[in-house]
Amino acid sequence: MVKKPKKRFPHCDYHGACKNKAYREVYPMLLGKKHKNRGWSYLCKKHYFQEQKTYKGKLPSASVD
Repeated sequence: MVKKPKKRFPHCDYHGACKNKAYREVYPMLLGKKHKNRGWSYLCKKHYFQEQKTYKGKLPSASVD
């Protein structure tokens, strides 16, 4: 019997404390100005909506498949 390798899923990067499965990949650097050095990160559903409130719904993101 051949074992299939386990799939690896990205985990939430929120301040290095959350280990939930990633919901979205966010790109605050695309907002420009003071956020241009932020890069990108993965966020779980809870932290994604929390950051959306911070950025007033303008946080660029892509879904994680």
